[in-house]
Amino acid sequence: MNEALDRKGLVLLAVLLFSLAGCLPAANEEASFLLGQDYLRMTDAQLVVYEQELTDQLVSSSRSGSGDVSVGFGVGTWSGNTGFGVHADQWLGGGGGSSDLLAMKDRREEVRTEMRRRGLLPQ
Repeated sequence: MNEALDRKGLVLLAVLLFSLAGCLPAANEEASFLLGQDYLRMTDAQLVVYEQELTDQLVSSSRSGSGDVSVGFGVGTWSGNTGFGVHADQWLGGGGGSSDLLAMKDRREEVRTEMRRRGLLPQ
C-alpha cells in the first residue's frame, strides 16, 4: 500500500512540474519576438509603438525577476523505500541576469537613438 502511495505521489509531482515548466517560456517567446523585429524598416508610428512594447516588456520582466527560473526534482530509493525531492528557485535581481533582458535594454536604446535621428524624441 505504501509503495502505491509513493508512486501516485511521484506521478502527481511529475505532472505538476511539467505543467509548471509549460508556463515558463511565455516571457521568453515575447522577448524573442520583440528582438526579432527590424526597427529600421518601421514607420515612425510603428517605431513609437515598438519602443513602448520593449519598455512594457522590460517593466514586466523586472517586476517578476529576470525570468530565469530553475526547477529540478530527484527520485531515489534506498532500503526498499522511495523518496523524492523538489527544488525551485528564481533569480530575483530584476536588473540584468537574463541575456534576453540585456538584449531588450540594448535594443530599446538603439530604438531610442533611431527615434532621435528621425526627430521623434528630443536630442
